[in-house]
Amino acid sequence: MFNNMRKCLITSVRIHRKFLIRSIHVNILSPGFHFSNVNTQYSNNAVYKRFYCHDTIDEKNVTSAELKYHRQKLSKQELDEFLSDSDNYKRFQILELEVDVLRHNAERVPKNIEPKDWLCLLNTRVKTKRKKYLQFLWRNEKKTEHEKEKKELKKAKWLAEKQELTEDTDEMKYGLLYNSLFLRIYETTINHYYNGRLIQNMMFEPKLVFDCGYEDHMTKRELHNCSKQLALSFAHNRNHANPLCLYFCNFNKDGLLKHHLHQNIPTLMQEDFPITITSQSYLDIFPKNQLVYLTPHCRTNLTKYDPNMVYIIGALVDKGDSQPLSLAKAKKEGIQMAKFPINQYLTWGTSSSKSLTLDQSIKVMLDLRHTGDWKKALENVPTRKLKPAREYMLHSKLQKSIFSKRETQESSIQDFTFESRKMN
Repeated sequence: MFNNMRKCLITSVRIHRKFLIRSIHVNILSPGFHFSNVNTQYSNNAVYKRFYCHDTIDEKNVTSAELKYHRQKLSKQELDEFLSDSDNYKRFQILELEVDVLRHNAERVPKNIEPKDWLCLLNTRVKTKRKKYLQFLWRNEKKTEHEKEKKELKKAKWLAEKQELTEDTDEMKYGLLYNSLFLRIYETTINHYYNGRLIQNMMFEPKLVFDCGYEDHMTKRELHNCSKQLALSFAHNRNHANPLCLYFCNFNKDGLLKHHLHQNIPTLMQEDFPITITSQSYLDIFPKNQLVYLTPHCRTNLTKYDPNMVYIIGALVDKGDSQPLSLAKAKKEGIQMAKFPINQYLTWGTSSSKSLTLDQSIKVMLDLRHTGDWKKALENVPTRKLKPAREYMLHSKLQKSIFSKRETQESSIQDFTFESRKMN
């Protein structure tokens, strides 16, 4: 029964992808273009995806292991090209001696350093930053070793249990690989289900745009964090009861953001992935009067969710000084602006930033559209930023400091003797 339901689901998704999505998208974006025959069979879905986006980025469908091997090969070639210069090779030899000295002094240094990590170390001029990066690599290496040990222990435990269960008895056996009332649902089946539901929603649901045109204003670390937040945003939107249709506009196919995002989502560039990724601007896809740029630097509050509008969130992570880049871009392009009314509904704590991450922002938009209640939507803001949590944290710190001072005073009184006084 479950297999038949899965077949029907996949068939319905294919029908939507072949006929409904194509006809609706073509009618919206190209009024002059009409199908001569609606029942015509088309073999390549990417043709219509490219036609719809005009400049959609495609990539070969590869597995995560193949993608990892390909990137390692590219980084190895890049390192070889960098070391072809004699000065760079001397710097590399000095860096190898530095790493050997740290390893000899029992510092936290990884056993194996990949070519991309060598390139990052060679581009880092400060020794303390190199040391911190080596510690970061060491922690990741230890984490993978512990995970591998856990998997081996789990496998050994499972084999031992399996050997016990395989003993010949006259009783009926229940459990994994034996008699059971339930069918196992694999993770890939769940992914197909959620992706199919999201593909269906792409035809009828409102749009939400992530502006990925801020890559030049972010450091490597900020780009890495931005890619993680975009991956989490897609996951929250896909699992929501009422998901939106996501667009990644101004996307650079040769940038670091795409590189990191493809690491987090290996199936990102496949033809049937339920996200529209394009290097075009949102001004070329949607009418300007339907666009609303969500920026925290403007003065206009967003009162309610309008399904006829297309909301834009800037894919920007700024760990340092926050600059009003999204505000300047919206003013330059003449787009409407709005911000979340967080000051109206929330009491912020002292020294807490009012900036939200990309995944928190899309959570707020999803719940606002689903419920229409700002109080319910703003529950996605972390409580650590609010006044009660800040006061509790400061109170606990004060209590700990007072308690530690009392302990030190009591210990000094107990250690006091006449002999110690004479010694002083």
